[in-house]
Amino acid sequence: MSETLPACEACGGIQSQGLTTWHRRCSACGLETAAFTAHIDQREGPDIDEDERELALRPIREANFDTLLAWLLDQPELRNRKGGKLRLLDVGCAHGWFLERAAANFEAFGIEPDAEVARRTMARGLPVRRGYFPDALDADETFDVIVFNDVLEHIPDVVSALRRCHERLRPGGVVVVNAPDRRGALYRLASVLVRWGMNGPFDRLWQKGLPSPHLYYFDSKSLSTAARGAGLDVTVSRRLPTLLARGLYSRIRCSGDVSRAKALFLVAGILPLVPALKVLPSDITVWILARKG
Repeated sequence: MSETLPACEACGGIQSQGLTTWHRRCSACGLETAAFTAHIDQREGPDIDEDERELALRPIREANFDTLLAWLLDQPELRNRKGGKLRLLDVGCAHGWFLERAAANFEAFGIEPDAEVARRTMARGLPVRRGYFPDALDADETFDVIVFNDVLEHIPDVVSALRRCHERLRPGGVVVVNAPDRRGALYRLASVLVRWGMNGPFDRLWQKGLPSPHLYYFDSKSLSTAARGAGLDVTVSRRLPTLLARGLYSRIRCSGDVSRAKALFLVAGILPLVPALKVLPSDITVWILARKG
């Protein structure tokens, strides 16, 4: 007898078994989910080398953050606002790279639930609180911009998280969701490889076995559906580059479960694909969500 799967979190539609025992896909809105348990502070599985991870992610994240901020500042909802700097909240701010860049144009601060990452970021003097959204906020705190940079896909119950954003937005405020996109070339390739019995790339894209694995893979339809359930509308979206050659080795090695030899082998195989990924569908999309009405 087949297992009865829970209804889709975004639309209430029927979920079907996906490509693995833990993978689900909604037949109505297309939201993909993983039957993983979120455990940000519990170091289960491979140990994460934070120094290696910082070297790995910084080049692509900083490049994308610069692009995102320039685009965000050009949005009509924010460009026409008056009355001093707008308040920006960076949820899951990690090493604080986005905060550093946003500080020139926003009154910005972050929330970070990982104790070690938060300690490192606060030690650099950045305005960060350790905790979860929205529990780490004061009861009356509101914002013009709430940002999730590679974070929303890790938070259980995506609609509830977006509802909390709706409650914390000032009139005319926006939510920025920067997240993996299931329409991307790498994700589609990994999905094909699973069908051929090669689960490794698919598992890695979902961060299976790592602290804070991906719980969702969105596209514009599924995220729009989840947003409407929270009183928000997706107003515009934009693709960002998936990866850079710089930092690729460290990105492969940071989880601690890949040997140097294997990492070098993977780098040699991936590097020739980097130019092609610039013209193929990106695996990263930024969506801007506004309060309805």
